[in-house]
Order: sequence, then C-alpha cells, then structure tokens
Amino acid sequence: MTLQVLPPELLEGPKDKIETKEPQPYWKPSSLKDGESEEFRLLGCYETGHAIMGWQYASEKRRDNGELGFAGYVVTRTHPGQPDDIARETDWSKPDRPKIDGTFVKPRRFLAWVATSAARARLEVLFIEQKSLREQLTEILQEVEDYTWTEEGLANFSIKISRKGAGLETSYSILPKVRKVPDKIKSTWEKEKDTIWLPNFFEGKDPFDGKQVESKGLPAGGTDKRGAHVNPTTAKKKVEESQAEF
Repeated sequence: MTLQVLPPELLEGPKDKIETKEPQPYWKPSSLKDGESEEFRLLGCYETGHAIMGWQYASEKRRDNGELGFAGYVVTRTHPGQPDDIARETDWSKPDRPKIDGTFVKPRRFLAWVATSAARARLEVLFIEQKSLREQLTEILQEVEDYTWTEEGLANFSIKISRKGAGLETSYSILPKVRKVPDKIKSTWEKEKDTIWLPNFFEGKDPFDGKQVESKGLPAGGTDKRGAHVNPTTAKKKVEESQAEF
C-alpha cells in the first residue's frame, strides 16, 4: 500500500478563492521566540485530506464610518493577484502603525498539515508560511527509506521546528528524528481523523468540522495527473522507543 503524502503543489505549481477564519487549535512557526523549538508528528497526508497547499492574504472592507478596516484572511488555491479587498501595507516604522495608501500586502503561500503536538498532546494544524521550512520539509519527506509512514498514514518520525534570531535576522530549521508511533496516538487518530478535513479551508469552513458532504476541496484519493507525489515505504527499520507517548 502506498499513500500520496506530499501535496503536489509543494513540488510544483499550484485553482480559486474563499474567505476563512483561522481555526483552533492551529500553530504557526512564527509563534516561536528566539531559541525556542516545538516538536510534532505529522498525521495523515495529501491523499487523505490532511495536508494542503494554498495562498493567504489579509483583506480589508469599508466599515459603517467609511474607513477601511481589517476583515480577516482570504485563502485561495492559486496566487490571487491583486484582488479588490486586499489589505494595504502597514508602516511599521511609526508608533501608530498607519496604513500606506497605494500599497498592498503580498499574498503568502502556505502549507497546512495535521500533526500531534508533543508539548500539548493534541491534534493541531501546522500552518507553515516560511518558504525555507517548506523546502526543508520537502527534502526530509523525500528520504522515503529513512523517514517512513505506517499503513494508517502516520509518520514514523517527529519533526522539531526551531527558530533562531528575530526580525529580519530570523531563521527557521527542522530536525527530523525517527520515532515509533505509540499505540495511544494510533487509537486517537483512528477516532479523530475524520473530524479534520483541511480542504475546508478552501470553502471558508473550519477544518475541524470534518469533510463536508458536498465538499469541493482537494480530493482524498487518486494520483495527481502531473505525477507529483511521494510514495512512502513502511520500512521495518528499527525506530526509537523513547518518548513512548509521542
């Protein structure tokens, strides 16, 4: 049995637009402070609807007083260009952080993946906007002989995401470590996997509401026509028994 692990857009180029609110619980690498790190185990994959790629931008709308104000984020499958509701840039050099008319924020590409947190022992959505992290993760996931997956689509390894520096000097890194999947995580995943469906992002719905009956999100199954996929192995390589609950 093989699973399509990587969203094909992670290897190639990216399809429409929907407004969405960020769900809870979710986690972004930018929440780390200098010198901090967090560890996760990836759960599910692109083929099962637990990993997606897309674009996100901040939007603005005119309020009752006639002024433009922040109106949440909009998620799109492909680069949105410069839509009418895209927010203006903020002048961070001034204390009152005024908006700069005539300029607009740049849409940011993201990778979202379901994972379990070592620190909080719960299922979360990793929301990765940093290109450097996506590239590092792509390299790791293509080492299919070293970093394998169970038949259920659970990573036989953890990833430790670290931050170093602040501001323009910020850098991020990922360190993988082979770890056997404990039975507790397997049972939790079996009970909860159907409650999370990341393509809901593209419908403006909460990923934690599960797959919608009339979902128009990315398909859970099949092989992308471009052939951009990774077939993980279920190698019998010895894995670390420590941290049995993670």
